[in-house]
Amino acid sequence: MLVRLFCDDLAERLRHLGAGTLGGIADLLAWADWRFQWIHPFMDFNWRIGRILLVALIHRIGLPPLDTVQPAPDARRQYLHALQAADDGNLGPLKDIWTHRIAETL
Repeated sequence: MLVRLFCDDLAERLRHLGAGTLGGIADLLAWADWRFQWIHPFMDFNWRIGRILLVALIHRIGLPPLDTVQPAPDARRQYLHALQAADDGNLGPLKDIWTHRIAETL
Protein backbone atom coordinates (compact mmCIF):
# COMPACT_ATOMS: atom_id res chain seq x y z
CA MET A 1 0.00 0.00 0.00
CA LEU A 2 2.80 2.44 0.86
CA VAL A 3 4.53 1.82 -2.48
CA ARG A 4 1.25 2.47 -4.34
CA LEU A 5 0.76 5.73 -2.45
CA PHE A 6 4.39 6.66 -3.13
CA CYS A 7 3.90 6.03 -6.86
CA ASP A 8 0.70 8.09 -6.96
CA ASP A 9 2.32 10.95 -5.06
CA LEU A 10 5.44 10.83 -7.25
CA ALA A 11 3.35 10.90 -10.44
CA GLU A 12 1.50 13.97 -9.20
CA ARG A 13 4.72 15.72 -8.22
CA LEU A 14 6.19 14.96 -11.65
CA ARG A 15 3.06 16.31 -13.31
CA HIS A 16 3.53 19.63 -11.54
CA LEU A 17 7.30 19.82 -12.03
CA GLY A 18 7.02 21.19 -15.57
CA ALA A 19 10.33 22.50 -16.86
CA GLY A 20 11.51 22.63 -13.27
CA THR A 21 14.17 24.70 -11.60
CA LEU A 22 17.29 23.35 -9.96
CA GLY A 23 15.68 23.85 -6.55
CA GLY A 24 12.43 22.20 -7.61
CA ILE A 25 14.24 19.23 -9.12
CA ALA A 26 16.42 18.87 -6.00
CA ASP A 27 13.26 19.03 -3.87
CA LEU A 28 11.67 16.25 -5.90
CA LEU A 29 14.76 14.02 -5.83
CA ALA A 30 15.25 14.59 -2.11
CA TRP A 31 11.63 13.73 -1.38
CA ALA A 32 11.64 10.65 -3.63
CA ASP A 33 14.96 9.45 -2.22
CA TRP A 34 13.85 9.87 1.39
CA ARG A 35 10.31 8.57 0.98
CA PHE A 36 11.39 5.45 -0.88
CA GLN A 37 14.09 4.68 1.67
CA TRP A 38 11.52 5.24 4.42
CA ILE A 39 9.21 2.57 3.00
CA HIS A 40 11.98 0.33 1.63
CA PRO A 41 11.43 -3.12 3.13
CA PHE A 42 15.09 -3.89 3.89
CA MET A 43 16.80 -2.55 6.98
CA ASP A 44 20.35 -3.18 5.68
CA PHE A 45 20.29 -0.04 3.52
CA ASN A 46 21.70 -1.79 0.46
CA TRP A 47 20.08 0.98 -1.62
CA ARG A 48 20.20 -0.99 -4.88
CA ILE A 49 16.48 -0.64 -5.59
CA GLY A 50 16.50 2.97 -4.46
CA ARG A 51 19.37 3.76 -6.83
CA ILE A 52 17.48 2.15 -9.72
CA LEU A 53 14.46 4.27 -8.88
CA LEU A 54 16.56 7.43 -8.74
CA VAL A 55 18.32 6.67 -12.04
CA ALA A 56 14.94 6.14 -13.71
CA LEU A 57 13.59 9.33 -12.16
CA ILE A 58 16.63 11.35 -13.24
CA HIS A 59 16.17 10.03 -16.77
CA ARG A 60 12.42 10.82 -16.67
CA ILE A 61 13.14 14.39 -15.58
CA GLY A 62 15.60 14.76 -18.46
CA LEU A 63 18.80 15.24 -16.50
CA PRO A 64 22.06 13.77 -17.71
CA PRO A 65 23.25 10.72 -15.76
CA LEU A 66 24.58 11.68 -12.34
CA ASP A 67 25.90 9.91 -9.28
CA THR A 68 23.10 8.72 -7.03
CA VAL A 69 25.47 7.79 -4.24
CA GLN A 70 28.89 8.90 -3.10
CA PRO A 71 31.09 6.02 -1.89
CA ALA A 72 33.26 8.05 0.49
CA PRO A 73 32.62 7.24 4.18
CA ASP A 74 32.04 10.92 5.03
CA ALA A 75 29.49 11.23 2.21
CA ARG A 76 27.71 8.11 3.43
CA ARG A 77 27.57 9.49 6.96
CA GLN A 78 26.26 12.82 5.67
CA TYR A 79 23.60 10.99 3.64
CA LEU A 80 22.46 8.93 6.64
CA HIS A 81 22.21 12.09 8.75
CA ALA A 82 20.22 13.75 5.96
CA LEU A 83 17.82 10.79 5.85
CA GLN A 84 17.38 11.01 9.61
CA ALA A 85 16.70 14.74 9.37
CA ALA A 86 14.09 14.00 6.69
CA ASP A 87 12.49 11.46 9.03
CA ASP A 88 12.20 14.34 11.50
CA GLY A 89 10.50 16.53 8.87
CA ASN A 90 13.55 18.40 7.55
CA LEU A 91 14.35 17.63 3.90
CA GLY A 92 16.85 20.52 3.74
CA PRO A 93 20.06 18.49 4.21
CA LEU A 94 18.98 15.90 1.65
CA LYS A 95 17.98 18.66 -0.78
CA ASP A 96 21.44 20.19 -0.31
CA ILE A 97 23.05 16.86 -1.23
CA TRP A 98 20.93 16.59 -4.38
CA THR A 99 21.53 20.23 -5.32
CA HIS A 100 25.27 19.59 -5.08
CA ARG A 101 25.05 16.38 -7.16
CA ILE A 102 23.02 18.11 -9.88
CA ALA A 103 25.30 21.18 -9.93
CA GLU A 104 28.39 18.96 -10.24
CA THR A 105 26.87 17.25 -13.29
CA LEU A 106 25.59 20.34 -15.06
